[in-house]
Amino acid sequence: MLNFSPEEANPILTQIPIIDFLLLLLLNLGIGAIGFFPSFLVTGLNISSFGIALGTVLSLSGEIFGAIAGFYLYRYGFRKMDPGWLKHRFWTRIQKSSSNQVFWTVILLRLIPFVPSGLVTAGASLTPISAPLFMAASTIGKIPAVFIEVAIMYGVIHTIPVRYQCSLAALTLVVLLLIWNKNRSKVQM
Repeated sequence: MLNFSPEEANPILTQIPIIDFLLLLLLNLGIGAIGFFPSFLVTGLNISSFGIALGTVLSLSGEIFGAIAGFYLYRYGFRKMDPGWLKHRFWTRIQKSSSNQVFWTVILLRLIPFVPSGLVTAGASLTPISAPLFMAASTIGKIPAVFIEVAIMYGVIHTIPVRYQCSLAALTLVVLLLIWNKNRSKVQM
């Protein structure tokens, strides 16, 4: 049985737990809305800061409410973009999908751990699915995925020394920045 006392939790952002919680909630919401940054890094931070129970609640809240915020942002952003790329056969097929098909597809894609959340959210925002139906599908799919992520990160936190965890997090960020920079350079050419 897992028990965490407040002494075992490790607030690393500030010495005031409520501020830690609010800052991590905002970070989780932002990462959930963007959906392309690996959430497992923040999940580890949530667990190490607030223990497994509250850390799980924080991760789950960020994933669910971040996804719905991302859904609205993507839907708004796609309306403002040049619709020429939406004429491609792949996108027209997605747009013609029924809400029921999209609902089940979102659930299935959310269950797969390494499918980028932002890709699922962006794709769903191009379909006729309503925001409440998207939120329900996203929540159903995210619950098991977040629990698996929490279990993995809990194991990592308690078996791998902190210096290696920090090195892995830094390496992940550097690789993501390099990929982003490379893609940005291609677009500018």
